[in-house]
Amino acid sequence: MSNVLEVKGLCVSYGGIQAVKDISFVVPKGEVVTLIGANGAGKSSYSS
Repeated sequence: MSNVLEVKGLCVSYGGIQAVKDISFVVPKGEVVTLIGANGAGKSSYSS
């Protein structure tokens, strides 16, 4: 089965605060996945 999303070694910082450190995960095709966490935990972080 193929993957819809694969993330390896994701790190996100806001100034001196590291919100996400070295996160890796895979979302296989056909799976339902949720991402939960506290406000400010980096869930909606993006790279421009």
